[in-house]
Amino acid sequence: MALAGGLMAQDSRISAGLELAMPMGDWADFTGFGFGVTLGFELPVGDNLGVLAQAGYINFAGKDFEIDMGPLGTATVEGASLGAIPVQVGAKYYFTDNQEGVYLGVLAGVHIMSSSAEGAESNTNFGVAPMLGIFVTENIDIALRYQMLFDKNEVTDESTTSSYLGLRAAYVF
Repeated sequence: MALAGGLMAQDSRISAGLELAMPMGDWADFTGFGFGVTLGFELPVGDNLGVLAQAGYINFAGKDFEIDMGPLGTATVEGASLGAIPVQVGAKYYFTDNQEGVYLGVLAGVHIMSSSAEGAESNTNFGVAPMLGIFVTENIDIALRYQMLFDKNEVTDESTTSSYLGLRAAYVF
């Protein structure tokens, strides 16, 4: 009961943020920059630790790319946009007091992905993201994360990793 009372006394906070996403590695060959929105919830669980949950929507622009067709030359393929619904939970460690100053964190969860390409199916990928952030003011939180998404190619039976660098600027209520 004492633990439950202590948790309820903490200042949980809700945030609404704008997301910018820059695809990295091979994924950047097929996908352009992403832009979206997220909602977040954070609950302090100690002097320097908070647990959090985030969900949102990010739309990655399609990017045209070329395919080498051997002696026939190259063919240009029009890229399809990609929508991602990230649903993640994680933790933040603050170097000062909770919900103040600089912090390190990690998020883990799923990205529900769907493409605008004709006949494309949606899929769900597990993801992990280390992050570095700062509370610029009491109500402005900025975080940079390296999001890694893991998938298994059903044709080749190989695991692949797609990643993007995400920047979130949020207003904390």
